[in-house]
Amino acid sequence: MKSPTPVPRRRPILGFGVVFIVAALLVGAVVVLWPTGKERHLTAYFTNAVGLYAGADVRVLGIRVGQVTSVNPAGTSVRVEMKYDAKRKIPADAQAVIVNQTLVSDRYVQLTPVYKGGGVLADRTTLPVTRTVVPVEVDDVTGSLNGLTKALGPEGANSSGALSRLLQVGASNLSGQGEDIRGTIKDTATVLSTLSEDRGDITATVENLRKITAALAANDQQVRSFTDHLSGVSGQLAGEKDELGAALQTLGPTLRNVTQFVKGNRTQLAANVRQLAQVTSVLVKQKDALGQFLTAAPVGISNLSHAYDPISGTLGTRADLRQFKNPAMWICSLAFSLGSPPKQCEAMLAPLNKAAAGINLNLDLSWITALTTTYDPVLPPKDAYGPNSKGGKTTSAKSAKTTTSAKQGSTNSNKTLGGLFPGGTP
Repeated sequence: MKSPTPVPRRRPILGFGVVFIVAALLVGAVVVLWPTGKERHLTAYFTNAVGLYAGADVRVLGIRVGQVTSVNPAGTSVRVEMKYDAKRKIPADAQAVIVNQTLVSDRYVQLTPVYKGGGVLADRTTLPVTRTVVPVEVDDVTGSLNGLTKALGPEGANSSGALSRLLQVGASNLSGQGEDIRGTIKDTATVLSTLSEDRGDITATVENLRKITAALAANDQQVRSFTDHLSGVSGQLAGEKDELGAALQTLGPTLRNVTQFVKGNRTQLAANVRQLAQVTSVLVKQKDALGQFLTAAPVGISNLSHAYDPISGTLGTRADLRQFKNPAMWICSLAFSLGSPPKQCEAMLAPLNKAAAGINLNLDLSWITALTTTYDPVLPPKDAYGPNSKGGKTTSAKSAKTTTSAKQGSTNSNKTLGGLFPGGTP
């Protein structure tokens, strides 16, 4: 009997590989997650570092976050090494400022501004002189005051006593004016406060002025022409100032009289204005009829001049009774104007229209005018045509009447009052 072939053992090798991979991952995680340090370092260059020593505070908003480690000269500037807590976030664009608490105490470095988001200042960053600030030294202040004193002293502006006289005159002028000066300062503060509150409106006003200026510049030729014309008008008014003054003197009493009249009759004027408003309202409502009248009136007046007979002093007329062509409608409209109800009125009176259909009511009454007219012309005086004239000749009333009758028969038949309107019956 044969024994089975042995199978190679691979489990130890596989287990070792798994352990190696897990260990590598743990090492990587430790390298990545392990903190690199509890502090960060910063180097800054200052133009000077008077009163700043190693061990001085590094602060943010006045709170200590680190300390200065070294202060060393570096050419024309001072190299300052600092360290601060790594958990403190400093903005990437931060500046370093040396702050003196008092004139005699040590100074500290302030990192500003405070972090509000964005990039963070990296470790081992170096700030150049352009990103650092140092305080003004007392020696500089006293030197400036000394220079100012010399400039204003006997060796300077007051060499001839001018500054002394200025102070004396100023003291004399300001003596007793304390209350007024205080009021002026208060009013100035109020004005500045008002301007500050209305700065938006002031900005808009300035912008509008800019636009107006641009428009004037774009229309320079027209502006020049306007000013030339205005100059001419001003010259003409200056030449006629006497007449203008007289006119204004006359206009003054007239305006006073008008004012007195208006004051004395304001009640009547108010009533007249109200009535005028009513009249204009009626005119507006009847504007179509008014327009038709204004169109037909000139033609009617022209026809009226032709219908007038200057010899007899009469009008040749012909009655045009159009309403009798539809008597039912005329009677119903008359009844309606008197307050009667218009229902079924026209239907009840419809037979009247048929009865009046063949009746011609265009009546020529010119023959009555001719028969009833008496002609009695007034003769001109005997000397109307000169001292040797015999005067005018008269004609008998009978012959004049006969002649006029014939004339009226042939002429007045074409002259009618109906011609006053374009729609008159021929």
